[in-house]
Amino acid sequence: MEQPGSPLAPAQRASIFESFVSLVPQIAPTDLSEQVLTAETTLGSDLMLDSISMLSLVALAEERFGISLADHTDALANMLTIGDAVDLIETLIRSRH
Repeated sequence: MEQPGSPLAPAQRASIFESFVSLVPQIAPTDLSEQVLTAETTLGSDLMLDSISMLSLVALAEERFGISLADHTDALANMLTIGDAVDLIETLIRSRH
């Protein structure tokens, strides 16, 4: 059994990454069919997400992962890449175990 705050298994992290990436095309204003999304992909410059799109992405992530990001405004403000988002989601998932 996992200890609270213990790192997730690599397969779990990969699953979080894939699930989060699957949300991006729902709100991204650019055509992503040719683009490969990686942990280094920036939400602003690469995906051209504005503040409204970011809020939509946060709402989708909260619903998909059963987490609340409302109390994590500092972390959200520093969420620049897909990897940053996955790290935050992973942290919140670990904290609820």
